Amino acid sequence: MIRTRTGLAAAVTAAALALGAAAASAQVVAIGSTQRGGTSQIGRAIAAAVSEGSPLSARPQELANTADYIPLVNAGELDFGVANMVQLDFAVAGEGMSAGRPHQNLRMVATLMPFQNSYVVREDSGIETISDLEGRRAPEFPDGALGDYVTRAYLANAGMTKDDVTGVPVPNFPRMWNSFAEGSTDVTIVVVGAANAREFDATLGGIRYLSLDPSDEAYARMQPWLPGTYPMEVTPESGIPGIDEPVIVNAYDYTFFASADTPEQTVYDAVKAMWEQEAFLRDSSPIWRMFEKETMGKAQSVDYHPGAIRFYQEMGVWSE
Repeated sequence: MIRTRTGLAAAVTAAALALGAAAASAQVVAIGSTQRGGTSQIGRAIAAAVSEGSPLSARPQELANTADYIPLVNAGELDFGVANMVQLDFAVAGEGMSAGRPHQNLRMVATLMPFQNSYVVREDSGIETISDLEGRRAPEFPDGALGDYVTRAYLANAGMTKDDVTGVPVPNFPRMWNSFAEGSTDVTIVVVGAANAREFDATLGGIRYLSLDPSDEAYARMQPWLPGTYPMEVTPESGIPGIDEPVIVNAYDYTFFASADTPEQTVYDAVKAMWEQEAFLRDSSPIWRMFEKETMGKAQSVDYHPGAIRFYQEMGVWSE
């Protein structure tokens, strides 16, 4: 596992040497992502698409947490990174999870897909709304963790705070899911339709997704905790277990970003490859099912890299 900048640079060099004479002229680029979960899957799919469809040879550099590689991209020691928009927004501004540590050398490359997330409860719990969680057992993450911000945002949507629920300490998301499965919490956070949510539905006698309030006022209360988050409706036609009527779930975008020091042509080539490999990316994993190349240049709170802007302008999808 690579944890230091020196070790990371050595790994990138070793990967480049291993390409052999036939690929010696290819430019090796490193993509920061995590070792597990959706972020890892996204990083690997992008690396494959970019390597297949461009002069670049892309290599995922997988670290334990997003916070481990964002500083490396900011410093130009990694070319690219993958993160959700919440974490990227906080990182650039030096707020929230990155309080006091602004990373102002980060630039957007592509908006990837909406990442849908929600609270679920057991179907027989009697809990119908987020407001019904008052006094019930809810996972409590360490201050500053992503789960802590998601929890605060969900509760804020209903005009509540963490003081309104009974906190059950959990160190991370896997422990949170185990606690829900074991019955030590009454609610858990899931990615909508994810494998573990389907497992909960099958093993716990059914689950219910709790609908959020989609009003502007309710979502304004969420923004301090999850900037850029927005509501999406999921209907029974989606075939997702636990959704028997239309439900409003939360969403924030996943992003592909770069250092401002990453060469313009490198970014251009990467974006062009992803655009042309849209079908491959959509087929690579259910995570990509809502990826659309025409929205890769979607306006965000973080500025886009000039190389990305140039490509989107050529495709006629860039809006100033």
